[in-house]
Amino acid sequence: MEKQEFLELFEVATKAAKSAARGDSESSSPAVSRCVDAMVRLREAPQSLACELVKYPQIGKSHVLLMDHKNPTIQSEATLLYSLWTGYLYVTGKKQNSRSHKGKQSQRRDGVHKKKLVEEMKISTTGDSNRDRVRGILHKSLSRVANEVVVVEMKERVVSCDSWSVAASVESAMYEKLGCFEGTQKAKYRSILFNMGDSSNPDLRRKVLLGEISGERLVTMKKEEMASNKFQMKVLKIKEKARDKEENRVKSMMIFQSGNMIMTLKF
Repeated sequence: MEKQEFLELFEVATKAAKSAARGDSESSSPAVSRCVDAMVRLREAPQSLACELVKYPQIGKSHVLLMDHKNPTIQSEATLLYSLWTGYLYVTGKKQNSRSHKGKQSQRRDGVHKKKLVEEMKISTTGDSNRDRVRGILHKSLSRVANEVVVVEMKERVVSCDSWSVAASVESAMYEKLGCFEGTQKAKYRSILFNMGDSSNPDLRRKVLLGEISGERLVTMKKEEMASNKFQMKVLKIKEKARDKEENRVKSMMIFQSGNMIMTLKF
C-alpha cells in the first residue's frame, strides 16, 4: 500500500462515518459498510507507512471522531485500528532505542513480531465497542510506562511486559466487578481510567503493568489509593495537620475545664 492509497482510504472512512452520523447509522447502511471496509483495508498498511502517517494531526483528529461514533460497528473497528497503530508506534520506539542488528534475519523477526502483534490485538478485542474502547484507553496508558521509567533494571522489566494482555486483564476485572461501562458504575470506570492516564501518576500504571496491582485490586481501590504518591503525601500531611489541630483543641478544652474546676473549689 502506498501513501496516497492510505490517505484516500482514510478519507473514505471519515466521509462515510460523517454521512452515517447525519443519516442512517444502522450497521447495515451503505455508509457504515463503506467506512468499515475502508478501515479493514487500512489494517493492511505496512508498519512503516502507518507509523509515518498516523502522526499527522488530521489523521489523529479524524480517528477520534471515528472512535466516538454513535455506530458501535464503526467504534469497534476504529478502536481496533487505533490499537494496531498504537502498537506499531510502541514497537517502533522500542526498536529505535534498542541495539538490534539490521539485516535479513532482523527483518524476518520484525515480520514475525508484527504478525504476532496483530494476532494479539485481535484476541484482545471483545466485539463490544464499549469494552474494546476501555481496553484501548488502558493500553494507551500502559504503553507510556516504558518511556517514563529511567532505572535500567526497571525498564527491562517494563519492556518485557505485554501491555495488551494486561489491559485486557484489567478491563475484564472491571467488567466482571462493575458491569458495563454505561451502567451504574460509570463514575468508577471514569475514575480508574482518569487515574491510569494521569500524567502526574506514573506510579499507578507502572504498578499495574508490572502486576504489583492486579485488575481485581484496582477495581476496589478508592480514589485516594489510586492517586499519585505526591498527592497521597499531600493528603496525609493535611490529615496529620487536622489531627494535630484537633488534639490541641482537646488539650486546650481540658486545660480550660481544669481551670474552671480549680476556681470552683476555691469558692
